[in-house]
Amino acid sequence: MTTTFIEMTEDEFDARYTLVPNHLDLNASWAYGDGPGCLFETYGEELAFVRGQDPNTIWTLIDGDDGDQYLVSGYHFVNRIGYLLSTVPVPDETEVQVRIPMGDDDTPEAVETEVQP
Repeated sequence: MTTTFIEMTEDEFDARYTLVPNHLDLNASWAYGDGPGCLFETYGEELAFVRGQDPNTIWTLIDGDDGDQYLVSGYHFVNRIGYLLSTVPVPDETEVQVRIPMGDDDTPEAVETEVQP
């Protein structure tokens, strides 16, 4: 099985994947403009809601070992900050990563590669 790995910028992510607002917490973060927040918590009713969704629409916001944050497709447990849900699923056999720099360095260019098992 071959998995395609796609690394994209935040702007590319925003253009491709529309997010589902968090209807369980009116004060959720990750909002666009004056809109509702979209970040779901890692416990309780919000986690149960996330776990009940199509796995290809789940995104995990994680703390990276390099000090940056990453938004990665799928449900992940380690270093998780919260979850997002998209209205558009990630294609099967595809992993998407969005680097969110926490410092002043540049954001990497989008890259698409194939990973062999």
